Amino acid sequence: MRFLIAAPVVLAAREAWSDHGGPLRTAGWSPLTAALVFGGLALLAGMLVVVIVALLSRRDRPSS
Repeated sequence: MRFLIAAPVVLAAREAWSDHGGPLRTAGWSPLTAALVFGGLALLAGMLVVVIVALLSRRDRPSS
């Protein structure tokens, strides 16, 4: 039932998404900027994975 209600909205939005060109289009990033931003994000994601794995795999120290 929800699909029948949402389908006309989704189909109407499909036309709007494909209608952005010409003067309404924003200039893209330079290749250097894109490389630096996405390289930094990949490095941050890798560091986050290492920290999570280190926290999950550490062993409890025996108390003396």
